[in-house]
Amino acid sequence: MFEQILPVSDPVLMFALLMLTALLAPRLAECIKLPGIIGLIVAGILIGPHGLGILARSSEVELLSTIGLLYLMFLAGLELDLDQFIRHRLHSLTFGLLTFSIPLILGTLMGRYLLGFSWPASILLSTMFSSHTLITYPLASRLGLARQRAVTTTIGGTLITDTLALLFLAVIAASYRGDASVLFWSQMSLFMVVYALAVFLFVPPLARWFFRHIASDGIIAYTGVIAAVFLCAHLAHVAGLEPIIGAFLAGLTINSFIPENSTLMNRIQFVGQSLFIPVFLIAVGMLVNVRLFLTGGEAALIAGSMVFAGIVTKWMAATASERILSYTKDEGMLIYGLSVNQAAATLAAVMVGFRIGIFTEHVVTGTIVMILVTSLAGSWLTDRYARRVALREESKPYSPSDSPQRILIPLANPETAEELMNLAMMIRSPGSHEPLYPLTVVESGSYADERERVANAEKLLVHAVVRATSSDITAIPVTRTAIDIPSGILQAKTDLLISTTILGWKGSVSFHAQTFGHKLDTFVERSRQMVLISRCRGPINTVKRIILAVPPLLERQAGVGRALHTVKTLTQQLGASLLSVAVPSTMEKVRDIISATPPRITENEVVLEQWDELLPWMKNHVSSKDDLVILFNARKGKLPWRPINNKMPRLLIGQQPDMNLVVVYPPEKSEDERSATETAPMAGKHLVLMPENTELDLRNTTVSDAIGRLLQKEFAGQEDVIKRIAGYLAAMGEKAPTELAPGVVLLHAHIPEVSRPTACLGVNRDGWEMPHTRADVRALFLLLSPSAAPPEVHLQALSELIEPLRATETLERIFNAGDAGDIVGLWRRPQP
Repeated sequence: MFEQILPVSDPVLMFALLMLTALLAPRLAECIKLPGIIGLIVAGILIGPHGLGILARSSEVELLSTIGLLYLMFLAGLELDLDQFIRHRLHSLTFGLLTFSIPLILGTLMGRYLLGFSWPASILLSTMFSSHTLITYPLASRLGLARQRAVTTTIGGTLITDTLALLFLAVIAASYRGDASVLFWSQMSLFMVVYALAVFLFVPPLARWFFRHIASDGIIAYTGVIAAVFLCAHLAHVAGLEPIIGAFLAGLTINSFIPENSTLMNRIQFVGQSLFIPVFLIAVGMLVNVRLFLTGGEAALIAGSMVFAGIVTKWMAATASERILSYTKDEGMLIYGLSVNQAAATLAAVMVGFRIGIFTEHVVTGTIVMILVTSLAGSWLTDRYARRVALREESKPYSPSDSPQRILIPLANPETAEELMNLAMMIRSPGSHEPLYPLTVVESGSYADERERVANAEKLLVHAVVRATSSDITAIPVTRTAIDIPSGILQAKTDLLISTTILGWKGSVSFHAQTFGHKLDTFVERSRQMVLISRCRGPINTVKRIILAVPPLLERQAGVGRALHTVKTLTQQLGASLLSVAVPSTMEKVRDIISATPPRITENEVVLEQWDELLPWMKNHVSSKDDLVILFNARKGKLPWRPINNKMPRLLIGQQPDMNLVVVYPPEKSEDERSATETAPMAGKHLVLMPENTELDLRNTTVSDAIGRLLQKEFAGQEDVIKRIAGYLAAMGEKAPTELAPGVVLLHAHIPEVSRPTACLGVNRDGWEMPHTRADVRALFLLLSPSAAPPEVHLQALSELIEPLRATETLERIFNAGDAGDIVGLWRRPQP
């Protein structure tokens, strides 16, 4: 009966089974502490033609698998930090040559002298060890390591080693067929050079034109990008290269037009990681024929030799790279975990060798076994060491750029709302947990008019929230009613402890205006935090260069470091270069601050003899289409201010009406000074973490049980209170736990039963499984703040709780503490 209905041939049922497998397999694997990728590959073995025979590797599966492989390589190129790649190009070249040459040499010798293959077969076999596929890249990407140096080095090395391996494949195949003539070499070389030049010369300007004139909405943008990717992949095949090289190069050339925090990037990642890439991994498992491996000694010898060579030679290459490049041990093992996986180029090589008669079926079976074993090993290694690297990255010493970044976006004009939201998402620090705050202010008036204006303002806020949510960024809409617009913005800024405000400017001013207009000028003068005034004429993601103009003496302002960090974040997000323009004395200080401020970007500078030369220089060197000018400015009455400062934005726009311009007013206090000033009213409300509120052995408990036990210590005998608070916190843990660091989660609430912020800590060395966390939770914090206290009291307590957790040694101290007294001293005790 089953033989008559299996394998499934109905494409609808086939797709449903693939999606069901993609849903369940990773979850089941995670239940037994294995990465989800392993679950997908093993599931492919079970349901494939060599397992239960539920699905055949049909043309439908082949199509989805091929799309998934190309999508994977496209994402690798798209998420690559180009500036980091260029900066570490020697690292990528070093690793690429090592991970190609070591397996090539040792694999050739093994094939020739151990397995008795011919020289062409031995060389072709060795190219299968030299290449690798970034199957486990999504594990590192989801942990926020796409731009980490070890990952960037591995991706760059992958491009080098896979290209060389595929070139060897083409040469060996042609030589075996007897086609290695002078004409063959000439054609192959010409096609490859022409293809590479065409991609790098024509794709970027076409992409820029597309995003400016065609991509009017997200659907059109996504469709155009995917069409370009697969066209590049096909043209690579026409040029004699593997399509995976074309997909990677497409991602690389479109990289700068799709910022990391953009809606389009979110859509691209969502479709790939939920559909095509899981199907590709399932299809890899479907190739494995375990029975053939178990039937004969020759197959077992070949498979065992290939597995050994694949694992050992990649370890040698990763270890050698780690020592040569002075990487940490964890980074070296992360490189190993990413590069040990075999799939795409390996399958291409073995199938070509099998078709032309160089390889037997035993080699094909051995290849599949090698793919399975290396994928399992790579998944485990990547998951383990990526978490370690991520923990170290998050535990780097505190700098002002790490301070809470709360961005307020006042909105009034629907035509500029999207531009301002895009700018806010671009300057938002990667990894920030702070939401965006779109704001509308309604001026007080008659009751009927005021209600109508509030309703219209809420419509504008809805669009802003949807725009942020589509990029997977939380946005909290805010509405204020005030006597005038500046007062309403200032009120919201104070209430929400805002650090940065972004406002729009039409570019025109009244006769009596000082700089931008009465409302904007009033707000700028009354604000002491950072303010950005934006007037952009085109899509910000098409900008190729940011020109930063810093007037004399502004480098002496306390908050200039924070402002420069914001500019560098924007530059990195856009994949643009930064050109600083200043007079000599200012440039010297700006250069030092830029060098010491993260993130790393491509930087250049122009030194003007006099600041009055700025306007002529801008006229001759600024492109309205490709450049974004960021002008630092000072508030009236401050040391850097001069009368020309008020006029400069208008003069720039008057000189070049289509200029993209953002005027930045740095905060007038450093982050340390601002924190001390803004939190002064909260004295006496410091966080409380007492030894009796800690539980250091909560193994064999659920999260709900742990919450109940912790609350018992604070509210002994108050069962109703415990039940109510525990229910609320447990629900929060199921829906939206706050992950402070890998393995550390916070649940918090405002309750009337406490008079000051109070914390509880529970430790489970075995770990709890919680949704939306990157690792099993080993430390659970509860933060309870008085419901009658203002919001800033809770925010201050949260800041005090997080501060000690920045250091790696603090986390290890918590996880391994034997006595509560060893750790509670990390937090401030209540004032007497």
